[in-house]
Amino acid sequence: MENQTGHIDQIKQLNTGIVYRVIDQYGPISRIALSKQSQLAPASITKITRELIDAHLVKEIEFPVLGLRGRPAIGLVIESEGWQFLSIRLACNSISLSLKEINTQTIVEQDYPFDVKGNEQFSNTLSSLISHFFATYSRHLERVTAISIVLDGLVEPFSGVIYALPYYDIDNLPLGHFLTEQTGLPTYIQPYVNALALADYFSLYEKGTAKNIIYLQIDCVVSAAIINNGIALDSHTRRAIHFGHVQTQNTGETCYCGGIGCLEGAIAIPAILKHAVELQHLYPSSSFFNHDMTIDSFCLAVEDQDPLCLHVLNDIAQILAKQLGQLINIFGTELILINSPLNRISSVFYSLLHQYCHSQSIPLYRGELRIEQSEVTKKESETALVQQALYDGSLLLQLLQG
Repeated sequence: MENQTGHIDQIKQLNTGIVYRVIDQYGPISRIALSKQSQLAPASITKITRELIDAHLVKEIEFPVLGLRGRPAIGLVIESEGWQFLSIRLACNSISLSLKEINTQTIVEQDYPFDVKGNEQFSNTLSSLISHFFATYSRHLERVTAISIVLDGLVEPFSGVIYALPYYDIDNLPLGHFLTEQTGLPTYIQPYVNALALADYFSLYEKGTAKNIIYLQIDCVVSAAIINNGIALDSHTRRAIHFGHVQTQNTGETCYCGGIGCLEGAIAIPAILKHAVELQHLYPSSSFFNHDMTIDSFCLAVEDQDPLCLHVLNDIAQILAKQLGQLINIFGTELILINSPLNRISSVFYSLLHQYCHSQSIPLYRGELRIEQSEVTKKESETALVQQALYDGSLLLQLLQG
């Protein structure tokens, strides 16, 4: 009987999420159109929408229908006013907290220095900052529903555990459970690449874009998220994808993940600049010979056809394509979306990467492969975690239950 109850709860969660997503993406939408679009029976639509309306998560509005005379039709739209969540973005030695409505509108935002080390100091300082933020902006608080955290590190999103985090000396920190106990709010934690992938996917959903996608982040860290047939791979496996920590060589410095020779250590932005400095003596004609280098100046030099920077970029493309080629062959990838400072030189970088991916993947898939720039910024991605929790119904059920 318990299994049957659990099964019914899962169906209710799934159906509620489907209805909410369809209303959000196509509203204002009539109940008849909602039933067709969601492929749920009219009786189920009536029951679910009544619950969402009673909870002030959905509302009815009148809207004109082209070609029809008389009274306007009654349609359903998302009601977001008053429903809020706390968004947290973590960077190196700084943190940003913002209060947002679930329609992504920012109400208030505050940046703080965040120079802490170790599990206890990290979690306690973060908890204190959240309390301080809520106290400071208490007049803006209404119905705060959840906490969303995006960061760069080794994270298990489904358990809320941070295994390792650069710059902060984190070791297996159950942050999600800790913050939920402290605040009473469900806490969603994802690496930036997952949030970026979700945000991109939601924005591309209505365009009927490719279903097999690799979302690639190349910044201070290197990470990837994989969408296979429209479904995030880790949502099935419940195992995070640590693309940046595949081994590319047998030697090198020990990575913060505990491994040696990680991809991240070869093609992350700091590694790219370090590699360029090491090769300076071979390129005395380079504009960077005996000069400091930043990623902005590196990109400018690539645009100016600097031989040193072009050589380094070519090396990076070869190393990356070798790993991407394996994923393309396994998942039949149609589209690679990249979020990186290197997007500034996308015309050169993507051309090299496509060339090497073409040589590393099988003919069946290489012909339809596209490499494009992600349109979503890290700041814009911070709402994706709560949006996903609403779309899959998990957060909706908590809100409906009060």
